[in-house]
Amino acid sequence: MTLPDEAAVSAAAASGGPLRRVVAALQGGAHSRAALARLTGLDRELVDAAVDHLTRLGRVRSELLASGCPQPGCASCPSGRADGAPGCGASAPASAPGPVALTLLPRRPG
Repeated sequence: MTLPDEAAVSAAAASGGPLRRVVAALQGGAHSRAALARLTGLDRELVDAAVDHLTRLGRVRSELLASGCPQPGCASCPSGRADGAPGCGASAPASAPGPVALTLLPRRPG
C-alpha cells in the first residue's frame, strides 16, 4: 500500500468549497477527520459538518473498524469530532465501539 503524496493532496484540497475540499482529501487518501482538517485547512468543526453532510447525501460511508477505543477517549481518536464527541455514532464516548473508516462512494447518476 502506498501512502498519498500529502503535498499533492493538500494542493488539490485547498480550492473550492468545504465539501469539495473534503471530497478531494478523501480521494487523495485522507484516513481520519484530523487528516481531513490538516489537508484541507478547514477547522475540525467544519470537517465534522462536511463529513456528516456527505454521509447524509450518500457520498461517504462510515464503517466501524474492529478494535477498541483509545485510552484517552474520543478526543484522541482519528474519527473523534472536534468537540470530543465520538465520530463513530456511539451515544457517548464511553460507549463508543471503536474507530470508523470513512469511504468516499461514487456519485449516483442523475
